[in-house]
Amino acid sequence: MKRFIILSIFLLAASLACQTVQRIAAPATPTVEASPTIEWTPSATIAATNAAESAPSPTVTRVAPTPITCNDDSCLDACLDRINEELSTQPQGEIGGDYEGTDSNFNLVTYEVNGDQISEPDVLWVPSEYKPFQQDTGAHERVWAYFVSLIPTEQRKWIKKYTVFTDGNSNTLAWVGKQDYDDNSRWELGVDILDATDPIYLTETLTHEVGHLITLNSDQIIQSEDFIYTPFQNSAVCPQFTSTEGCSTPDSYINQFYRKFWFGIYEDWLDTVYNADANDEDEFFLAVGEFYLRHSEQFARPYAATNIKEDLAVSFEYFILHPKATGGGISAQKMRFFYDYPELVALRQQMIQAMCSYAQ
Repeated sequence: MKRFIILSIFLLAASLACQTVQRIAAPATPTVEASPTIEWTPSATIAATNAAESAPSPTVTRVAPTPITCNDDSCLDACLDRINEELSTQPQGEIGGDYEGTDSNFNLVTYEVNGDQISEPDVLWVPSEYKPFQQDTGAHERVWAYFVSLIPTEQRKWIKKYTVFTDGNSNTLAWVGKQDYDDNSRWELGVDILDATDPIYLTETLTHEVGHLITLNSDQIIQSEDFIYTPFQNSAVCPQFTSTEGCSTPDSYINQFYRKFWFGIYEDWLDTVYNADANDEDEFFLAVGEFYLRHSEQFARPYAATNIKEDLAVSFEYFILHPKATGGGISAQKMRFFYDYPELVALRQQMIQAMCSYAQ
């Protein structure tokens, strides 16, 4: 019974969560050259195009809601409601045919990123059931435009590639990962185009992924070819917190977060979670669930107990999208951790105002 409860809690909490840096460099499916016969239909699915050809519909002008000037946390809910009304990535429908109801994972297209701009799509091989989602460049572009609007340039300067994928409905919504394992200055953003149709989940998940980006980039963590980094701490190699990404700098967010919140529980995490069989999903989730239950008062939600990087990103997400946490509990302290950094407080205000004034 305990095993069932732990797995149920954790699987529910991890729904729509990111894959983060666990993807690193390898894509979920092989990249295959595009077929030269593909015809592109921006901003609409093939089904919508066929319907339009047979029965033209009148043009509807979308009126953007009035921007909200947000000076304190009292307007957060109103701004999120505004995004829910304003942002539309166009409902995609369901995957049919042999893939109906499956969680098959396919990268659909990739785009090279240059600042705010993305390139023409690099078309990957997908089964025919996925073609409408692959060809809906308008939906891909609307998600990217929202990401660019929400996240200031400085906090996304490491993103060099944008990948549109799907693993079915209500699984992974987005992830960030290094393009090369040994280079944390070049990152890739992946977004599931089916799950991206929910504006609130999309906003929460993009915020979560940016939390990873600003805490694991090359300004925060230094890599050296002389060492193979692991989660085991070795002060002779790195006096600060070390992970598979490299050696954190003394003033890095993750090093300070580790010293303040994870120093006393890190050995328990290594013994319970890191040493679990990651190839057995049930066993891994069970291990994380057991670790979470022993320290539940320290985490905002069960998924945060996966590792320190996820805990940091979950706490960052709460910091940005919720009023300032109160109370003396450790989970609340983690959410307040970021207020010690003026640059992150400024980022929070920029992101909130972006939601409050976004117009599609």
